[in-house]
Amino acid sequence: MDTYKGIASLYVNVRLERPSVNAPKSRVLSPGTEVEISHAIVGEDYLDSNIWYVLTNHSFIWSKSIYTTSEVPLIPKKVIVTADDIGIVDEIDAGAKLALKQGWINSIAVLVNRPDDKGESYLKGFCEELKNYPVGDPENSLFNTTHIGLHFTITSGSPVSDWSRIWLLVDDEHKFLDFRKFDKNFEEPKYIDQIKLEFFAQYEKFKRAFGREPDHLTSHHDVLTFNNPLFSFMQNWSREKGIPLRNHRFLPESKRFWYDTLVLRSVDLPSITKMNTWESSFGPFTKEGAQHTIVDHYGPIPPFGITSYEEVVYKKQRSLDGWMKDFLISRDTRREVVIHLMKSGFKVQSDFVKAYKPLKKSYPGIEIKYFDGRVAEYLSLQKNCFWNNEPCLGLHERI
Repeated sequence: MDTYKGIASLYVNVRLERPSVNAPKSRVLSPGTEVEISHAIVGEDYLDSNIWYVLTNHSFIWSKSIYTTSEVPLIPKKVIVTADDIGIVDEIDAGAKLALKQGWINSIAVLVNRPDDKGESYLKGFCEELKNYPVGDPENSLFNTTHIGLHFTITSGSPVSDWSRIWLLVDDEHKFLDFRKFDKNFEEPKYIDQIKLEFFAQYEKFKRAFGREPDHLTSHHDVLTFNNPLFSFMQNWSREKGIPLRNHRFLPESKRFWYDTLVLRSVDLPSITKMNTWESSFGPFTKEGAQHTIVDHYGPIPPFGITSYEEVVYKKQRSLDGWMKDFLISRDTRREVVIHLMKSGFKVQSDFVKAYKPLKKSYPGIEIKYFDGRVAEYLSLQKNCFWNNEPCLGLHERI
C-alpha cells in the first residue's frame, strides 16, 4: 500500500476521530515536522479547503497545512445507513420514517409480507409518504433519495405465494418455519425450488408497491448465506439484475458464534472465507453501481432487557463513532451500517412483550424481546448523528 511523505508548513493540530477542527486533538505539529500520509478525504470545510489527509497513524490533518510533492489520492466516502425490518410493525416504521426525514438514515430494508396487506395498500401508502416529503427542492423527495431494498424472508410471517405450493417451508398454520428449523434438507432441489418461487412472489410484490426495482437485497436472519445452493441462486440473480446483495461478508462475529454454537447446530454454516471463495467464482458485477457494500451491525442489541438506557445509548454511540472512524481511515469508498429502529412510548422489555403478544401469532419471526434495543438505537441516533451534516458522506444522495 503506497504512502506519501509530507512536511508541516505551519503549526497545526493533529485530529483524532474525524476530519474536523472540532475533533479531539492528539498533538500540535511544528513547521518542518514530517508526516506519513495514507490518502486524502473530504472533511470539514475550514478556511478555503475541505480536503484532509489521513495519516498512517490513523489521525487526520488539514491538507493546506502540509507540503508534499506527491499527488495524494482523494478517496470519496459514501455511507449507507439502513433501517432493517420495515413494513410489519407500525412503531418500527414510524421510527424509520422520522429518521429518514431527519437525515439520520438513507436506506430501508422492507419486508413485503405484512399480514392482511394483500393489495399492498400499506406499502403503497408508505411509498406515497416518501414521495410527498420534499428533500432540498420540491422536485426531489425522500422516495428519490432513499435506498429502498427488499428484505426477503422465509423465516417470518406468512408467505406471499400460495402456501400449498411451498408447503416444505411452512408449519401447520401456514406460517414460515422458525429459522432454527433450517437444516441440511434446505440444500435439496425441492426446497430450493420452493424458496425461489416465494422469492419471486416477494420480488414482484415489492415492484408493485414501490413501482421500481429494489436498490438492494438482504435476507431476514441471513438465510441466503446458509448453504451453497441458496447463496449461488442469489449471487446469479443479483448479477443478472445489477442489484447488490448486502449480507454475507461482514456478519458480526458475536452473531455468527451464536448461530454456530447455539441455534443452527444442524447446519454446517459456511465460513466467511468459504463464502468469499464462492462469490469470487461468479466474477464481478457488470452493471455500474452494483458493487457490494461492507455491512456492520450497529449494536449489539441486549437480549436480557435494558436496565439503563443512558448506559446502552452511550455504548451504542461509542460503537458508531468507532465504526465511522474505521471507515474514514480505510481506503474503502463505500460502507453500510445496518440499524434497528423503533419509536415507542414503551421502554421496559416486559411491557413490549405484553403489548405485542398478538404479533407472536400474526407475524412470528421478529423478536419482541429485542424491541427495547431498537428504541435504544433510535435514541442513540437522536442524541448524536454527526453524519447528518456531512455532505461529503453522500447521505442525501441515492448512490
